Amino acid sequence: MEELYSIMREFLEVEYNQESLLCLLKAAEVAYTGKEQAEAKLIANSTKYYLQALQEEIKAAISKMDLYIAENAKKQ
Repeated sequence: MEELYSIMREFLEVEYNQESLLCLLKAAEVAYTGKEQAEAKLIANSTKYYLQALQEEIKAAISKMDLYIAENAKKQ
C-alpha cells in the first residue's frame, strides 16, 4: 500500500510540473514581438494543447489509483 501512495505522489508531482510548464509557456508567448511573436505563439499553443492532453491522462490515472486504493483499504 505504501508503494501505491508513493506512485500517487509522483503522479501529483508530474501534474504540478506540467502546470508550471504551462505558466512558462504563457510567459514565452508575450516575450516575443512581431513575426517572432506569431511563431512563438504557435509553438506555445501547440505545446499547451499537448500538455493539457497529458494532464487529462494523468488525472484519469490518479482517479483510477485513488479508486484502487480506496477499494483495497475497504477490503483490509
